[in-house]
Amino acid sequence: MRPDGNDLRTRKSAVKRQLVGILAAAGLAALGYFVSFSDSETKAKAAAAPEKSAVELSTKQQPKADLGNIPVYFEENQGQFDERVRFLARGTHGLDLFVTATDAVYVVHEPMQEGSRPSPADMRSPDQNTPKPPHMATAVYMRLEGAAANTTSRGSDALAHRTNYFKGTEENWRTNIPNYQGLRTDGVYPGIDMVWHGRENGGVQYDFIVAPNADPSQIEWKVDGAKQIELTDEGDLLIHTEYGDIRQQRPYTYQDSGSGVRSDVDSRFVIDGSDRVRFDVGEYDRSRPLTIDPSVNLSNLSFSTFLGGSSNDTGLAVGVDGAGNVYVTGYTASPLFPTTPGTFDTSQNGSNDVFVTKLNAAGTGLIYSTFLGGSSDDGGYGIAVDASGNVYMTGITINGATDYPTTVGAYDTTHNGSNDVFVTKLNASGTALIYSTFIGGRGVDYGFGIAVDSSGSAYVTGSTFDDATDYPTTAGVYDTTHNGNYDVFVTKLNAGGTALIYSTFIGGSDADFGNGIAVDPSGSAYVTGYTYDDTTDYPTTAGAYDTTHNGTSDVFVTKLNLSGTALVYSTFIGGIGDDIGYGVAVDPSGSAYVTGDTLDGVADYPTTAGAYDTTHNGSYDVFVTKLNTTGSALIYSTFIGGSSDDRGNGIAVDPSGSAYVTGYTIDSATDYPTTAGAYDTAHNGLFDVFATKLNTTGGALVYSTFIGGSSNDIGNGIAVDPSGNTYVTGYANDGATDYPTTPDAFQTQHNGISDAFVTKLGDFSISGRTVNTVGDPLVSMAIGLSGDGDGFVLTDQEGYFAFTDTLANGTYLTAALHDGFNFNPSNYEINTLNRNKRVTFIGRLVGAGPTVAYADLGGGVTSTAGNIGLPFTTLRLIDVYGGVRTTTTDANGGYVFDNVRTGASYVVVAEREGYDFSPGAAHINFMDENLALNFSARPNSPRPVRDFDGDGKTDLAVFRPSSGVWYILESQTNSVRAVQFGVDGDIPLAEDYDGDGRTDLAVYRPSNSVWYRLNSSDGSFTAMSFGSAGDIPVPADYDGDRHTDIAVYRPSTGTWHMLGSANGYSAIQWGIAADRPVPADFDSDGRADLTVYRDGTWYRLNSSNYSMSVSQFGTADDRPLAADLDGDGRADTAVFRPATGVWYWLDTIDSEFHAMQFGVSTDTPVPADYNGDGRMEQAVFRSGTWYIPQPDGSLSVGQFGINADLPVNSIR
Repeated sequence: MRPDGNDLRTRKSAVKRQLVGILAAAGLAALGYFVSFSDSETKAKAAAAPEKSAVELSTKQQPKADLGNIPVYFEENQGQFDERVRFLARGTHGLDLFVTATDAVYVVHEPMQEGSRPSPADMRSPDQNTPKPPHMATAVYMRLEGAAANTTSRGSDALAHRTNYFKGTEENWRTNIPNYQGLRTDGVYPGIDMVWHGRENGGVQYDFIVAPNADPSQIEWKVDGAKQIELTDEGDLLIHTEYGDIRQQRPYTYQDSGSGVRSDVDSRFVIDGSDRVRFDVGEYDRSRPLTIDPSVNLSNLSFSTFLGGSSNDTGLAVGVDGAGNVYVTGYTASPLFPTTPGTFDTSQNGSNDVFVTKLNAAGTGLIYSTFLGGSSDDGGYGIAVDASGNVYMTGITINGATDYPTTVGAYDTTHNGSNDVFVTKLNASGTALIYSTFIGGRGVDYGFGIAVDSSGSAYVTGSTFDDATDYPTTAGVYDTTHNGNYDVFVTKLNAGGTALIYSTFIGGSDADFGNGIAVDPSGSAYVTGYTYDDTTDYPTTAGAYDTTHNGTSDVFVTKLNLSGTALVYSTFIGGIGDDIGYGVAVDPSGSAYVTGDTLDGVADYPTTAGAYDTTHNGSYDVFVTKLNTTGSALIYSTFIGGSSDDRGNGIAVDPSGSAYVTGYTIDSATDYPTTAGAYDTAHNGLFDVFATKLNTTGGALVYSTFIGGSSNDIGNGIAVDPSGNTYVTGYANDGATDYPTTPDAFQTQHNGISDAFVTKLGDFSISGRTVNTVGDPLVSMAIGLSGDGDGFVLTDQEGYFAFTDTLANGTYLTAALHDGFNFNPSNYEINTLNRNKRVTFIGRLVGAGPTVAYADLGGGVTSTAGNIGLPFTTLRLIDVYGGVRTTTTDANGGYVFDNVRTGASYVVVAEREGYDFSPGAAHINFMDENLALNFSARPNSPRPVRDFDGDGKTDLAVFRPSSGVWYILESQTNSVRAVQFGVDGDIPLAEDYDGDGRTDLAVYRPSNSVWYRLNSSDGSFTAMSFGSAGDIPVPADYDGDRHTDIAVYRPSTGTWHMLGSANGYSAIQWGIAADRPVPADFDSDGRADLTVYRDGTWYRLNSSNYSMSVSQFGTADDRPLAADLDGDGRADTAVFRPATGVWYWLDTIDSEFHAMQFGVSTDTPVPADYNGDGRMEQAVFRSGTWYIPQPDGSLSVGQFGINADLPVNSIR
């Protein structure tokens, strides 16, 4: 239950008077603030500090404006405070802490508003007697009930700086006072010590160290001075105060073994009555010490952080790159909005500036953050990220000042009208503008949406007002004439930002607004927004879903062709009320997804049968509508909402066709739909953010959750990464500062009137930091991960590391290695990854021994396919202290590192495209003699070869339709095997379906769409119906589990239907009726990419990052071949031209074009790896004879089969 300000009880006790005494006597005047308690009848105020008083660092260094990550330090009391105070911890987020023998007194400051900051002129004023307004604070008193009062506390990890107080006469001065990173009090309870330390994000935390056989149930806090205490759904302790909430994360409790392994122990907070807090600890080994650490959040938010200064900050759009880094833009009115050194602009320019911020994948820090703006008002409304990490923004700049930054040579460097659109491209490091340009006329122009294609061209949409009709257009485009009050525009900039590729109006004679834009792989742009009904002539196209305007305002969806010269389709979607489209996304097949809101005048916004919700629920409902590729029909359309107001502001779609939506819902009714087990199923404040995922048919919610605190929270933008993790941005209002954040997030404290936020819903991560014994970062430490996933990373320049590709509920062990260091703990054991894990390794330099000796390290790499050595594998020997050495396996898979220094720690990693290795990273904690270290390699992408005997070589095999007999010449024994399996008309589909490394006999029977298979692993027989008449079988490993999956391509709809052996059924529309499917692993991620060949053009959807690529390679009569001809583990783009018998292919290693004449027009190409060297040979089958070129230039010719046989090795 959240606190209600009208009925919160007051506290009137001797404890309050004691608090006043302690804090007033402690010298709060020297700190320069007043203290106010929540009891309105009892307030303690201390006078502002005399002008001579100062607290300073002896280093005289002035902190930068961004204090978000300055750690807390503990200052010893040497007479500057009341004698009961032992230490003071100064926070950077409005929170201070006084520590006594048994008490912790938190002082929470009144938030400082932007306008209350003194101006430079005020600071230079000669009038020293001008009274300063009082700064208020409130105190919360936490007492350890029954704790010993005769303990001593001591600082730990002394810092170099000292604190000085020069107040009053000299005898009252206190100088050279030591500061520490933490403090420790032994024996607070029998067998229990307490440790305080600062956190990197500016907060404080405490640990209880429970000795063997001591009783943790002794620990009990009594809380006074709070408005209310409560537990969140995640188990965090919330202490509500007048000026903000103190949050203590659900305790993380663990034990360290004698060998340095750390193990989790279940624990939680328990509230007794209204003011008592204790710990409930699960079963553990009572013979070992136990640590209770209330610092790690157990929420299923991957991360959630505020982003803001002390005024208004709003996030409007978000993007994510392949590495999980998050990009957000919006606008800020805060001079102290967090920026990073060295970025393009670290100073605020006008009343409102654009901000662009890049967060790391763990959400713990900024990679960069910069202002963009002139001396008036500027706002960023749209963001896009290209494959290189360059960022594209669009938005609005107002003409109060025309100095929004532009670049030399950009399309337009002169501000034109009242409002201009801007398009700015920032480099990957955030340090410079690649280009920046205005786009506009003399009127009012708004840029609301941006997208970028694979060539770096930017597509922008928005609206332009008609008081001047000179918004720039280009010759030959769809419409060069402004039509109505407001017109939509669509503008495409070249990659250098120097010229318009095209620019066009789209509109009728009333008001039309473009809000969102997306682009497909072919370069067609999709736009959504809304159009008003005073005139109903917004342009539509013949055959579109709805060519008639319906209500007050209608949604529109318009698709422009590649050159911007014509509408591919344009349609209204709406009922007779108000319907507005805010966001659009497009899937790989070209289907458009739209979201927005619809008013309930008559609730006739169109829905489809079988959709999730066909009934309008409240005043405004969210809608999600999917259009087919031609814009002629709705694939699905659904409402999502409760009985109040709900708005969909942003939409994203993953390659499987699942739609993700965000926006906000109002609490006059709290029944916006959520799903069981979602992060938060209870509405929290007046406005809550929602994040909702629809399944591919639009018939059900995959998940739906609230995200919010007890005030106003708005979701504006959403993005999804290749793993299905969801990223939301918006803003959280300061009426309550309890919008959920995660521990160690970049900013966990709400700072201003409104703060932007970035929240990730998805997988849990394992992250942390390596530091030395004084807290300085240790750089380039090797961090290893083993268990349900293997890998290693090196810590960055601040000592941080992160593993983000981890399995929920997985078991892991992580360790730190560095020559010359011992780490505490040496290993960190995670039994169940059911939360984000934050790990700290403390390294102590132990140095190297006086004698240096050397040894050899070697071994072999063996392929699981045939148990043969794997050549061309790169081995890396990482001696972090001394560098990295590399070598390559020989023809037999062997390798050796000679003269390896002993007495050191190493990590060895094997790497080759197309293979997974076990172990993923081998850790050598201490090398003292010659060592053999072997790796096994398993192909992570089944190549299109038929290896029936498992020796790593393709076997010659044919299927004889007349008898249904398979004839196989096994290369391992050079013997022939004949098996009757199939009938005339069956399609032979020999693949490794059971994942044992050997090819299984299988056929697809088109007459009944049944798959018949004989498994090589156990000889079992299976039959399964999957498909329908006219389908093309396309078996491949689509889910990366090393088992071939049953799949069909349906030409009638251009849809791939796949039955994954790991992840079940899925369907993706990717292609058209005349396409030829060519599934293969082009990007070497172990999963087949959906690829179609269309009259010489390849259309590919990469499974590794879900990017889409289009390339011209071949002619309409060529036969497409996805074959690994260069042996790099990736399929090469290749064709066989029957007219000439020539093979053409594009090498993935060097991107070079190759041509080879080998075959005649009647040949069947059968490329495969017949000799086991990892490369496919350009072989052909001709009337029962096999022709196979050899690597040495010779030719192998063999008769195996007859003219009517079907070679099993042909690529379908």
